Amino acid sequence: MSGSNPGALRKTTGIVMESRILPEGDAFLRLLPEDGEVGSFRVKGIKKSKTRPIAAVEPGSLTVLDYYFTQGRETFNVKEIGLVRRFDKAKTGYSGTVLVSYLVELVSSFLTEGGSHPLEYKLLLGALKELDEDGYKPVFLPFFKLKLLYVGGFLSKEMECASCGKNLSEIQSCSLDETHFEIVCGECGTPKPDKFGLVLFVQDCLALRYRDLKDKKISLELLKEADSLSNRALKPLLGKRLKSEPMLYESLGENLG
Repeated sequence: MSGSNPGALRKTTGIVMESRILPEGDAFLRLLPEDGEVGSFRVKGIKKSKTRPIAAVEPGSLTVLDYYFTQGRETFNVKEIGLVRRFDKAKTGYSGTVLVSYLVELVSSFLTEGGSHPLEYKLLLGALKELDEDGYKPVFLPFFKLKLLYVGGFLSKEMECASCGKNLSEIQSCSLDETHFEIVCGECGTPKPDKFGLVLFVQDCLALRYRDLKDKKISLELLKEADSLSNRALKPLLGKRLKSEPMLYESLGENLG
């Protein structure tokens, strides 16, 4: 209606999770913000605009928006949009583009509706910066996915025998119940097979920063086992298979890159 109030003008910065550009040039995007709830936005005429960067609506871009907020609306109209960082180096080549697409799709599917997700935002932003500045290493994927499970509340840093309560530092072998991530030490049961090395790696991922692990010598077999473990743990939480997943593993090859 002519003269109607467009809503209160607000500003937000976040990572574009999904986007769709219509033939007439408008773009719809879903944004994971630094603060506040995940939101949907409409950017009018960006495809034909000479001042609004099209990269600002690209999945995986860090973007700033000025938008009109109206209570009860599902999609907000954008007044201004700016590109903070595209992470060009991270998206270099086919494998880089697919990896970024996978990370964004994974986090987007992982997020619960409603509420804010500052920890997931911080984790994803840190991952994109790392790929942009130092490139991909095989430890990256299992580390990221285990951290995602942790910030979502599905893994705990405290790992101890479910039977006797001994800490991981006090045992030398253990089994692993993947459903609940429970361990039973070798003194309380016979590990078949022994998963101590895998459990120790999981604990390191949860307790340490990526920079503390990325240059360590870790066997590819262990990394592949941890990656498979994290995939199995994430599967029921996502509710669907990610479209980018088969393309990712095809591009990385058998050795996770």
